[in-house]
Amino acid sequence: MSNNTVSLSPGEWQIMDRLWEKTPRTLMELVRILAPDTGWSKSTIATMITRLEAKGAITCTEGGRARLYAPAISRDQVALQETESLLQRVYRGSVGMMVNTLADGRGLTQSDIDELTAILEKARRDQS
Repeated sequence: MSNNTVSLSPGEWQIMDRLWEKTPRTLMELVRILAPDTGWSKSTIATMITRLEAKGAITCTEGGRARLYAPAISRDQVALQETESLLQRVYRGSVGMMVNTLADGRGLTQSDIDELTAILEKARRDQS
């Protein structure tokens, strides 16, 4: 997997999600999976795949009759990069400000609070 910083558009996330679910996939497999929900044509998906290749997010190999596409970066790597970018751009690097905004904006369920508490307790243990 690549260590490059990769930023994905919402549409690119949809393609990557399908590749993370099962890999490798052909263009036609992606078209069959994505077109019903997105309305995208084969050429739109092919263009997005070309962009993902240029970004280093996916790799392509010849697979007999069709090219095979696979992720070159893990979902966790991209999620971390996107989260860090959001944190810097919107919240000036403040995790507290981000969590406070979420708590104020949508409210936190008891389950959310329990999950955050467990995450913070694990982080505290890991620092010790």
